[in-house]
Amino acid sequence: MPEGLTAWKAYLYAVSFIALIVAILGGVSLLAIAVEVFVYPAPQPYPVPHYYPELPGSVAQVVVGLIVWGYHWMLLKKEH
Repeated sequence: MPEGLTAWKAYLYAVSFIALIVAILGGVSLLAIAVEVFVYPAPQPYPVPHYYPELPGSVAQVVVGLIVWGYHWMLLKKEH
């Protein structure tokens, strides 16, 4: 018997959507860093180690976003 949209399902859909957006934004940031590193490297007169301060945050966004999305999406699939 189809139930419709309950508060629990709405919560699962909302958290899944937000987590997926977070993962996508982290992926876009990682892509921008990759372009900066491999396509447009900065000319250096001598070797200097590069530091990309947004790299750890971007990786964390992708990992946490995908884990949270996957967990909530799995719960949604159990509901159906």
